[in-house]
Amino acid sequence: MRTLPRAIVRRTGVVTVGERRPSPPRRRGNGNGDGGVIGVAEERRERGFPIGLKTVVALCAVAVVLGLAAGGWWVVQSPYFEIATVKVEGTDRVAPEDIATVSGLAGQSMFRADLGKAQAGIMALPLVKDVQIERKWPRQVRIVVAERQPWGAWVQSGVSYTIDRDGVVLGAFPAPDGGPVISSAEAGSPRAGDRVDYQAVDAAAEIYEKLPQQLNTQVTQVAFAAGKGVQVTTADGQTALLGDSSSIAYKLAVWAAIAKKSEERGLAYNTIDLRFGNRPVVQ
Repeated sequence: MRTLPRAIVRRTGVVTVGERRPSPPRRRGNGNGDGGVIGVAEERRERGFPIGLKTVVALCAVAVVLGLAAGGWWVVQSPYFEIATVKVEGTDRVAPEDIATVSGLAGQSMFRADLGKAQAGIMALPLVKDVQIERKWPRQVRIVVAERQPWGAWVQSGVSYTIDRDGVVLGAFPAPDGGPVISSAEAGSPRAGDRVDYQAVDAAAEIYEKLPQQLNTQVTQVAFAAGKGVQVTTADGQTALLGDSSSIAYKLAVWAAIAKKSEERGLAYNTIDLRFGNRPVVQ
């Protein structure tokens, strides 16, 4: 087979040896005998490139996410966001230092501090009725305490204990002047935080509120005696047996009606038994 000599082509003064002309665009048939020109971009897609625009965007997104995650981890772990100040407000009888210590929040992370657990610990204190805790960025926690307020006295085993309206024993310090005095025949000594008989407290509260209006006298003591229930003593020396703590308003109304009739007839009595509803007994 003869080898053809390499052609030398002269074009506009430029000499090229064996130069190849660009191949015409490939065509793709459409089934009807007609061909379509395949563009450069499509041809490149068919050849396949290892890294495309979508891949670059995806890699950038992953890098951003990883960067944010690393930054977030650093922020959470940073000592800059440790709780340095626990500010306590609303206390009168409870020391703010005790509230802060019980909360256990000092030194914790602002992000990870368990405020619910801290609230439960503070609520367990006898003199605390309610508490609210909030974060004050970047390094402070604010605790607002609502203390239980002295309401009356609960006398048991010869000792007077101050209680609040819910019947929670606050301690053995003097009760407010003019507050309800409830005497219990129970044995033992309640401790701060204990709850006394709530029915006794509710009955006493109703008696102290309504009896002065209906009988024009003051209550000096409400007692709870075994077998007799509620016993009321007034400032004018009368004693009333009311039985259990139910229907207090009705029993007081019956007492007021008897007191009015007794005054109209000039009758005197020291004790009235209202334990049997509409069949009162006076002595």
